[in-house]
Amino acid sequence: MAPRHRRPPREIETPSATIRYEPVVEKGSWLQSCCSWDLLVFLLLVSGACGFIVLHLYLYPTLDKMSQLPNIDPDNAPFTWGTYRPHMYFGLRTRSPFSPLFGMMWYEQPDTIQRPHIRHWCHQDDRLPGYYWYEADGRTFGRQNISEAHKGVIETDWINEANGFAARVKLNMAKGRRYNVILYFSAQELATRFRLGKHLKDIFYGTNELLGAFTFSVHLKNGTKLNSSHSTMLTDERIPVEKYQDYIMENTQAYNAPNQPLHYLLNEKKNSEEGKFIAVQLNLGNDAEFDIVLQTEKLKAMKSEEFSNTLRSRSYNFNKKYENAFQLGGKNYTKNQLKMAKVAISNMLGSMGYWYGHNRVVFNNLIHPYGPHAFFSAVPSRPFFPRGFLWDEGFHQMLIRKMDPKMTLEVIVSWMNVMDTSGWIPREMIVGSEAEAKVPAEFIPQRPDVANPPTLFYVMDKLIHDERTISRYSGILKLLYPRLEKWFTWLRITQAGPSRTTFRWRGRNSTILSELNPKTLSSGLDDFPRASHPTDNEYHLDLKCWLALASRVLARLAKSYGTEQEYQKASKAMEELNNFETLQKDHWSEEAQGFFDYGKHSKDVALAPVPASGSPRQFEYQRVASLAPTYQLVTDAFGYNNLFPLMLKMIPARSPALKATLDKIRDPEVLWTNYGLRSISKKSPYYLAKNTEHDPPYWRGYIWINVNYMVLSSLHHYSEQNGPHKDLAKKIFHELRTNLVTNMANQFQKTGFLWENYDDRTGQGRGCHPFTGWSSLILLIMSDNLDT
Repeated sequence: MAPRHRRPPREIETPSATIRYEPVVEKGSWLQSCCSWDLLVFLLLVSGACGFIVLHLYLYPTLDKMSQLPNIDPDNAPFTWGTYRPHMYFGLRTRSPFSPLFGMMWYEQPDTIQRPHIRHWCHQDDRLPGYYWYEADGRTFGRQNISEAHKGVIETDWINEANGFAARVKLNMAKGRRYNVILYFSAQELATRFRLGKHLKDIFYGTNELLGAFTFSVHLKNGTKLNSSHSTMLTDERIPVEKYQDYIMENTQAYNAPNQPLHYLLNEKKNSEEGKFIAVQLNLGNDAEFDIVLQTEKLKAMKSEEFSNTLRSRSYNFNKKYENAFQLGGKNYTKNQLKMAKVAISNMLGSMGYWYGHNRVVFNNLIHPYGPHAFFSAVPSRPFFPRGFLWDEGFHQMLIRKMDPKMTLEVIVSWMNVMDTSGWIPREMIVGSEAEAKVPAEFIPQRPDVANPPTLFYVMDKLIHDERTISRYSGILKLLYPRLEKWFTWLRITQAGPSRTTFRWRGRNSTILSELNPKTLSSGLDDFPRASHPTDNEYHLDLKCWLALASRVLARLAKSYGTEQEYQKASKAMEELNNFETLQKDHWSEEAQGFFDYGKHSKDVALAPVPASGSPRQFEYQRVASLAPTYQLVTDAFGYNNLFPLMLKMIPARSPALKATLDKIRDPEVLWTNYGLRSISKKSPYYLAKNTEHDPPYWRGYIWINVNYMVLSSLHHYSEQNGPHKDLAKKIFHELRTNLVTNMANQFQKTGFLWENYDDRTGQGRGCHPFTGWSSLILLIMSDNLDT
């Protein structure tokens, strides 16, 4: 929150130096000659107040949070285990800061002494051929396949029950190979204590404030035998969460008995009587299977048949709900396309995350903690982005709401609970040591003046048009309304442009010379080109359209849950922000036949070597403009940004602007490809252009699924509106959907992954993977229910 503005101290009127006072009195002390006691007291008070302000602002700054909205599921969420550690191949916890952390590591046993490559946290560098949840509901169960490099597969199935859980792990690896699997628990608070048992059936036991007394057991199945006796570790050391696997390796010993293969075992000589980190290692062959159970006072020992029956029942219920939501069974999709679709939703739900802790926020030019937060959200990518992103979340919830609208509302409440009293919401939720360990230090601090696209309004627009959601969750919607209104007001004020109807993303760097076009990270479109020379007088098309959508949602919420005065205010904002004539006046170019940003812009810029005496090369690549920048519409960059009036359904169905936009979408020299819509026109000088000497293009040509989904949603809308362009919209809709589904399924079959984006020239997956955030919208694209 920005520091409050305070009035300066009131000036003190002093007597004129020309006035003489009679009679002349005897000379007093030096203090009396300088000032009166009243003045001295006042100055002391003022100086004390100033000192307090300085101390308060610079030594003890605060970012004040809004009061917390109630937990939607208070009876279950804190006690129920789930895969809420999304950065791990297999990790469990409950949605409570007091929850112990459960995790699994494994590595291939080497035949000679060397440090093995351990699998624990998801990493692209592990180069696994594939890993994904193929059935998961994000609440009660999950089924995952992890493909190893040597054509082996590890299966991890799990269920929860009461305040415990059970899981089954199967290894079906290449013959002749041996694998060591480590299972561990780590305490997150001082009251949790672990002790070692004597047998696998009670290998750990202990107590926890949340769970009470508990026992952890391992049961070998189907003739599985250990290559050597199991080994254990118990320590009371406080190990940083990002160092767990290093600590395991540092406390592993090699044993090479005569006529026996080499074995790695945990060093048991250093074990404590009790502690807060405990592990067991199983040395297995290539074909192995075992069950694990966390037993509590509420969940007793679970037999293998019970586990199988419960897993089968939950799998059946998931598949039934899945088909009811998306209705793909009767459509003419291939087996591979159907597999991709189910992996999309399962991996998103199986990757839900819970974190507890503080953000780091730049406040008064210093970095300070903001929180604490108990945060619950979906994530874009398990290995690369395992944390909450405000811009991504609305797209995630477009999919999740179809399966579990309650979960969507839980996530929205979670985001509203991190709002500060001004209405600001962090654009990334990097909360706690596990989340921070996956982010470079310079990107962790957030700035409380920087916004992000309010995509939660996009999913709220769907929720408030769903009668079943309204009837079941009206109480939650009523609580959300004032928070959403506060967020909207913050956006409208802090991101205001040079006029009442224009808006500008904050955060662009107007002094940087090394970038071809200074990035607009707050917009979510990062390096999509805006005005070449940032100033406070520019304004941005996408932000205007986001606020127009938000105003429509708020007007509907105000009508249902606000006062008459609030409804009139919201209606007035809606009419003003959705005025099409104003949109055309501010953003339409008749010559270029499109909607565009406005700002200080040159249409002839390039990165060129410029002499620099301080550089080892004696030059640096900087932005050079051959034409002087002038204030104008940015018409040499047509792409995703310019589709927002279409995507958020602001263009009237009979408007010539709709036809012009549709024509550009379908033009192969502009946005159209056989794999989806590219992010910027091939005709633009920014197409596939690096933004610095070393930064590759990001939103400058490649195909992104979230925007393609929004385009398809709007095409579906316009194909059902009476107007001269409905047939064209319908035709483009079917062609675009076919292209997207075909290419993504081909890439899924070829690589085993959904990708962050796709190459507009070849269709190949690009960026991080697996990316089952908004790329999972391919499931909604395959369904006929894009908007319901």
